[in-house]
Amino acid sequence: MYPTVENLDLVLIEATPEQARITNRNSYIEWGYPQLTIDQYLKREFTLSNCVLNSENFKVWILVSTKDADDTSKINESAILAACETIKRKALIKLSSGQVQEAISYSIASVFTPPQYRHKGYASTMMKLLSDKLRFDFKAAFSFLFSDIGTEFYGRFGWKVYPLKEVRIKVDEDFTTLSENPEMVVAIDQSNLESVIQQDCEIIKKEFSKLNKKSLVVLPINPTYNWFFERSKYLSKSNEYSNILGVKVLKGQDIGGFVIWYHDFQYNKLEFLRFRSDSPQTTQLLIQKAKQEASKFKFKQVTLWNPDLKLFDLLKVEVEVVEMTTKLPSLAWYIDDGDVDWVLNEKYCWC
Repeated sequence: MYPTVENLDLVLIEATPEQARITNRNSYIEWGYPQLTIDQYLKREFTLSNCVLNSENFKVWILVSTKDADDTSKINESAILAACETIKRKALIKLSSGQVQEAISYSIASVFTPPQYRHKGYASTMMKLLSDKLRFDFKAAFSFLFSDIGTEFYGRFGWKVYPLKEVRIKVDEDFTTLSENPEMVVAIDQSNLESVIQQDCEIIKKEFSKLNKKSLVVLPINPTYNWFFERSKYLSKSNEYSNILGVKVLKGQDIGGFVIWYHDFQYNKLEFLRFRSDSPQTTQLLIQKAKQEASKFKFKQVTLWNPDLKLFDLLKVEVEVVEMTTKLPSLAWYIDDGDVDWVLNEKYCWC
């Protein structure tokens, strides 16, 4: 019989590398099986935790009793009551005063309670402690997560759900719907990815400064994308991984639009991590190139999150728009008690 939270004094502490490995072994059956072996899963999680994004900013948190926390070297699997991960993310916020500030935010992932400890209040205690730590100790402007368990649980602790519309485009063999100038369309790979990101972030900052309401945006920076690219490799065969990370459409010296994508070999689809387009015509061209890329791997679908649907009005392809009930974007705003707009709530935020 395991005790409930009422019978224990609990504390949230940062896990050691070995304790983090224990939490990954515990969560393998939930998030690794059967696509990966346990060794592959542990290797993937170790690699992702050491991506550039995570080298200093990634933390695993474990909920333990205060008694066990007195000597962390002795904390074993049975002492870890719940666990989660946080990643420090660069962001911009615009306050009611109109002032734009650089800010620190945290994404939260891998919230997990071992089966024998569920329904005893441990996860609830962990989320309360985590929210206080991020808000008061780390001075975060906000934190966010993506819920697969509905709205109620995380809502109790201050994470408000934001709408998520996923656009789904079926991959067929018709890639000739739009003529193109070869000089207009340039593949994005590791050699030019950083320049695309820099241009995008510069435009984001200009657009963000013009908004007339309280808003936030998580900046899409290179390490975020590399986290996805590394993740993709673990579910692909060595001979089928693509070095093409997206495409951009040039208009003179400017970028008319671009997409950076993620090869999802688990669900056989090409996902847009970040999407920018200045017109339906540019959108048509980007979708055309995405379908070509998807067809190389026999993917059945191209998907993207929360785009401006006006850009899809004139597409010569069938588009399905789905109001998502999983991976629900949920955000806790720590600056004040008012509502805030989440700008660019796209797939790149999910990591």
